[in-house]
Amino acid sequence: AKYLYEFSEFEDWGDAIEEVYGSDWKQFILPYANDKWGTFGGIGNKQGSGAVIFVIRWYVARFLVENNLVEKYDRFVLTRSDHYYGCDHDLRLLDNTYMWVPEGEDYKFGITDRHLVCNQAHILKALDIYPPILQHPEKYASKEFADLNPEQLIRLRWEQENLWPWVRRFDRVMFTCAVEGDKTRWTEKSKTVVKEGVFLKYEYEYEETTCVCKTGPCTFSFTKRKKR
Repeated sequence: AKYLYEFSEFEDWGDAIEEVYGSDWKQFILPYANDKWGTFGGIGNKQGSGAVIFVIRWYVARFLVENNLVEKYDRFVLTRSDHYYGCDHDLRLLDNTYMWVPEGEDYKFGITDRHLVCNQAHILKALDIYPPILQHPEKYASKEFADLNPEQLIRLRWEQENLWPWVRRFDRVMFTCAVEGDKTRWTEKSKTVVKEGVFLKYEYEYEETTCVCKTGPCTFSFTKRKKR
């Protein structure tokens, strides 16, 4: 890799936020925060990984700015290291005018947080999920906001930044996976290994990927999606 950025794993990701924004946000946000959906997961005893996801996005945005990388590159791929690609992810097929997100995993009409292909014009706004909330927590001190899941929060922020008209979807060619010994904050891995030699984290991602990549049937027993 030409650029490498490493950071510490926090036991409590609220500590990472406090390093920059202090602790005032807690009195506005945390009393309303829903333990179930994970938007603030990783803070204190909150379940899920929302805080982990969004703090890392803030780290990425800061790194891009500090190293003048937005001007240097015309396209960015924000993804996960535990993705297994069932077939080629050909970026040439994706018009760089738009923000591209794989189909599925939107959870209650949000937008999946696991993969994004984005141009230089939109990347910093696309990553800017937590900062406005932490800078002005009083604007978000409500149960309606705190009940949002991470996917809904991303959609809300993209709508606020006028990014939503630029969002496009592509057929999923990847699924999240695990190997023996991997730990997870949220979803337990499958009990058995699939033919690719890995455990699954989300069976429906696997069904979509194997259907699109023509390496498996399009029955969609988990997604209940109609056969193509």
